Amino acid sequence: MIYLNNITKQYGDKVILQNVNLEIPAGSFTILRGESGAGKSTLLNLIGGLESPTSGQIIVDGKDVGKLTAKERINFYRHEVGIIFQGSYLQPEFTLMENITLPGVFAGMDEKARVAKAEELAKMLGISENLNFLPKEVSGGQAERACIARALLLSPKIILADEPTSNLDEANARTVLEILNSVRNQLGVTIIIASHSRDVREFATQAIMIQNGIVTNETPRTL
Repeated sequence: MIYLNNITKQYGDKVILQNVNLEIPAGSFTILRGESGAGKSTLLNLIGGLESPTSGQIIVDGKDVGKLTAKERINFYRHEVGIIFQGSYLQPEFTLMENITLPGVFAGMDEKARVAKAEELAKMLGISENLNFLPKEVSGGQAERACIARALLLSPKIILADEPTSNLDEANARTVLEILNSVRNQLGVTIIIASHSRDVREFATQAIMIQNGIVTNETPRTL
């Protein structure tokens, strides 16, 4: 479960998010909606620990992340949250295998264990035959699946995705959404996606609208 209590985020005098109060249930497929610049990416970054709020409290899995030390915070988010960045961002000089296992390198995960986990995830996501290829040598859909595998490597409880289908054609975009929903169902992972795509709404159990810095729970539904 994720709680945001009276969260405000501003840069100088510019208020991006104002007095946000929000509950995101564990195991949900939550979408963030709103116009470009509304604050969707900022809200994702706050939940994922990439940014800190100007004021307010964020509780993730029972922990008040604002009270963690710098080291505790890094370790907590490293194992709690997986992030899929916009545009299938992969290191271009690394193979898909090297990209997928990279979080394990930073986390001090044993090489044999991280390779085994990457192979397991690649099989689940249908990219086993592509692991030794560079990102430029595979399709956009395969690269996006590698991003999902990378985000799942350390078995996080939460996956954050910023417009994960923006650079994909309709068929590949739907496949990626189906994969994320399957991951949610199989592993019990909470999925939070910022997206303009109408297709995403089909999978959503919770939709959150962001408009002029105000966040509303648009269409809450039970799982």
